[in-house]
Amino acid sequence: MLMVRNLFLVATLAFLFGCGAVTRRPDIDEGEVAAEANRMYEMVVGRDQQMAKRLGDISTPLLINNADLCESKTRYVVAMAARNLEDFRGRRRDVMESVYELDERIRVTQVGREGPAHISGIREGDVILAVNDIQTPRGMAASAFFKVHVTPLVEAGKPIKFSLLRKAEKITALVQPVMACDYPVRLLTNGDIQAYATGTSITVYTGLMSAFQDDNILGMVVGHEMAHNIMGHREKKQLELWKDIYIMKVLNGATGTNAGTVYANFSYLDSSVDYEFEADYVGLYLTARAGLDYEGAPEFLRKLALDSPGAINRSSTHPKLAERFVAQEAAIAEIRKKTALGQPLIPEMKIESAEKKPTMKDGWAPVAVGLGMGN
Repeated sequence: MLMVRNLFLVATLAFLFGCGAVTRRPDIDEGEVAAEANRMYEMVVGRDQQMAKRLGDISTPLLINNADLCESKTRYVVAMAARNLEDFRGRRRDVMESVYELDERIRVTQVGREGPAHISGIREGDVILAVNDIQTPRGMAASAFFKVHVTPLVEAGKPIKFSLLRKAEKITALVQPVMACDYPVRLLTNGDIQAYATGTSITVYTGLMSAFQDDNILGMVVGHEMAHNIMGHREKKQLELWKDIYIMKVLNGATGTNAGTVYANFSYLDSSVDYEFEADYVGLYLTARAGLDYEGAPEFLRKLALDSPGAINRSSTHPKLAERFVAQEAAIAEIRKKTALGQPLIPEMKIESAEKKPTMKDGWAPVAVGLGMGN
């Protein structure tokens, strides 16, 4: 009897909720579906290639021209990527072969603007015939060849001779590696308008690059995230978090209330706002030192205010937009003054001691005391 009732219930539910669509869908040719899927994959790969090139051109001068501020967190680079077809799999491999004509030969796929490879004359699409007169292999052996014959030379900062084929012309380029900040800038396929610093690298979402087509804005974003790394904000916040958790437990236990929790929340927000001010300040210096346009940063905040008017006079993990605008204007005035006087573009530090030279991670000069305008 129970089985009959269950079968009746299933039949009733199927009748009530199994109606589905009532219109007739046009017949679809599976061949056309496959062709459209290929076109979409080509669009995705093409977009990613263009964005990677754009991000590399922006980040290369930032990383190289600020190496002295990164202190021990540096490495030698040539700002160049080389690949062949064996470095790709699946649909991406098909697209790289059909659209970008990638084959078994090792080919330059990316050159960072103003980097050593770019300065030496190397360009995207060049086929690498030999390295220091040693012929490059084809196929799967190419990656291993680069690890043995190129990577150690780059890491040691030694010059590298590349024999190249550009269309039908054979050319030679001598590349001298230079020191750069060791904060790799990575592109992540994600539609969110986001970028973040991990302490060891920088990640930029494709959604942010689509939203901000202006390279000057992108440069300021990368400079801001780079400043978070240089100033050690991730490590400092981790230490502060442990401290706040301990104080929270002590206060909650001593008072029998959530006073410690309230304290921890305010402490976290306060430090986050301070770090964002610092990343704005130092980031403007990094951008200026890289030869990028930094003076449009405050105007960009006004554009943000149009879409987020609530943030004009309200702060959470980030400062109020109005405060950030005024602070950035002051920082820009400071950079202009130093440039006019021929002074080094070095952010002002809080610590001033004859016994201890301040480092970048010691702290910055807040806007409230004039951002080091020579007072």
